[in-house]
Amino acid sequence: MNHKVFTLSTVVAGTLLAASSAFAQYTVQLGYANVDPGASASATTGPFVPPNTTSLSVKTQQTVFFSIARDITENWDVQLALGVPPTHDVTLRVITPGNLPPSVASKAGQLIGTVRQIAPTVFANYKFGEASAKFRPFVGIGINYTMFDQAESTALFNQLSGGVTNNKLTDSWGLAAQVGATYKLDGPWSISGTWSTADVKSTLTNNTYGVERKTEIKFNPSVFILSVGYSF
Repeated sequence: MNHKVFTLSTVVAGTLLAASSAFAQYTVQLGYANVDPGASASATTGPFVPPNTTSLSVKTQQTVFFSIARDITENWDVQLALGVPPTHDVTLRVITPGNLPPSVASKAGQLIGTVRQIAPTVFANYKFGEASAKFRPFVGIGINYTMFDQAESTALFNQLSGGVTNNKLTDSWGLAAQVGATYKLDGPWSISGTWSTADVKSTLTNNTYGVERKTEIKFNPSVFILSVGYSF
């Protein structure tokens, strides 16, 4: 695990454990998440790349979601939201095909790489209504840390780049927000539906035998989650 992810998770775990014993209820959740990165990428710049001609798109992926939360008061809890890191397909986006050789322009929409994202997020959630209520909407605000690894190029991208290409994306810290609702079932069980987003920015660097090209990427992720919770 990346040391920054480990540090963030450790700090939050300590906060959860140190919370007032007057509201010592924990809730763990496990479920399904649909992650739409909402990526908006600039034109790629660098040697041998005609200006304003190519960029990239990052595709939606599904994954397993899990989290742990601890009540602080009747209406507030602190939550560490995690999940199995999804690996997203990356495809070629052609901006101005007329300024590219036809052999390159024709590759628009084809797979040029994959990248995995690891994005732990800490939320402070406000839950509406009384603790005994069956249905409780909630809103949350928090901090997101996103790192990217396993950024691999396909054979097509290596061909277009002129050789084996290594990729690196910078990490990102930003605000996060979520809205949702929880419905209590029998005993300690519940179900929840949540939508969340975060402010994520990264710089992608492609390196082909020392020749570097860069793409600025702004993510506006839209994450829909359905989960089952257990409180204790």
